[in-house]
Amino acid sequence: MKRLLLPLIPFLCLSCNSSDKEYKDYSKKVIITGKVLNSDFYPQEKDLTLIVPFFRDQETKYIVPIAEDGSFSFRFSPYAQLRNVQIHKYADHLLVSPGDSLHVEINFKDLLNPKVFGNEEKRNQLINMFAQSGRYYIEVYSIRRDQEPEAFNKELQQEYQQRLKRRQEFIETFQPDNVIQEYTDKLLKIDYYRCLIDYLNEQLWRKKDISGYNEQELLAKTDSLFEGEIIPSNIFKLAEVVNSFIFSKTFYKENKRATFDDFINYPTGKNTKQYIFAASVSQSLEANDTLLFSQRRGQLDSIVHIPVLKQTLHAAFQNKKDFLKNPRTVSDYMLYGNYSDKQVLETHMDYMKPIYDILDKHKGKVIYIDFWTTFCPPCLAEMEPLKKLRKEYSLEDVAMISICASGSKEDKKTYEDIIKRQELKQSGIECLHYTDMTDNNSFLKIQNRLALKGYPHYLLINREGVIVDYGTVVRPSNPHTKQKIDNLL
Repeated sequence: MKRLLLPLIPFLCLSCNSSDKEYKDYSKKVIITGKVLNSDFYPQEKDLTLIVPFFRDQETKYIVPIAEDGSFSFRFSPYAQLRNVQIHKYADHLLVSPGDSLHVEINFKDLLNPKVFGNEEKRNQLINMFAQSGRYYIEVYSIRRDQEPEAFNKELQQEYQQRLKRRQEFIETFQPDNVIQEYTDKLLKIDYYRCLIDYLNEQLWRKKDISGYNEQELLAKTDSLFEGEIIPSNIFKLAEVVNSFIFSKTFYKENKRATFDDFINYPTGKNTKQYIFAASVSQSLEANDTLLFSQRRGQLDSIVHIPVLKQTLHAAFQNKKDFLKNPRTVSDYMLYGNYSDKQVLETHMDYMKPIYDILDKHKGKVIYIDFWTTFCPPCLAEMEPLKKLRKEYSLEDVAMISICASGSKEDKKTYEDIIKRQELKQSGIECLHYTDMTDNNSFLKIQNRLALKGYPHYLLINREGVIVDYGTVVRPSNPHTKQKIDNLL
């Protein structure tokens, strides 16, 4: 097979470029105040969401109301020398540094041109021109993943060169400072390698030969992108595709699922390893599993030094501990949103009625809900453990509900076949297909409300109707799940 050489893309010398250096304290708060102009143009918009990027589905989100005069404010720690945050739908690339004070004007009649004043004013106007209003930046590569390597590589190079040309036009037109040049350069390189590694991952799953690519050289170049204290949001997407690549290589080389140690011990650079470690721990915390963090805390602190990773993980761990210790606040938000008055609740969250019906029907019991799909092997693998768990408790003490989230008529037939084959109903498990409960649109809202980001997904609810645990950590096969249910009885 003809050897494909990785392109020799020159890398700028990024600031703070020693991976062994001691990072500064970047916890000093950023304050973003602002005003919405012409709010009556979209009167249904009552609040704004600030997103501080992290790994998929694990971003930090701050939701604040838009005041009657259109004003709003956010306050948070960036944990990086420079990074971008987003005011959802209105400002995709706000650059912030520790201690910054920004004022943002969002005009509902001119959504592509938010105005930024205060610290980093000029840089923010420039990055908005590059990434949003000026349309110089194109993030997604429109290249088919089923092509042969030679054709894919040629098309990838063509698209990358087009992006470099657009960036050069931007630089020549607006003469940005070195920071903006460095940021935009890194932004484009991350997108490039994300597309390339995603393609290699797809090839592995298709059982294709990727030996024409120099993996060692590839990982060395991506490691350079994980270096430094300028953090574009797409760096987390790059880390995720590197994780997928390691998973695929381990699976096809050793015919086994990659373990935590497989990820950590894979021959990557020091910077990449920090992101891989952080992504794995963060995923476990997202599932309310604090055990991995506790067991690996010393290793985490010795490997992960980048503040945006380390500080975010420690904060997430503390938040999960607080939730597991006192879950009512989070539970109330998941079930009832911002509404405490029942009449208002029924008006604004009527789509949640199927869940409220379950709570009312089994009031006074411990309730265990399994959300699953027909095309999810891990979901099906939990059917037998679910039946065994059901046998441990009386119907008067514990209600177990199985809700299939698959969304087509064909899936409904498959669902019925699985329920019959697994004999779930005969085991005392209440089986429902989501279409028996509600329509597609309402169920999508339920999924968002309950943070159903993947399957299987479980809810454990105490006798008072409080969600005390959720995610994948309370799956039936986990021996700790029975202990948690026992503690609620």
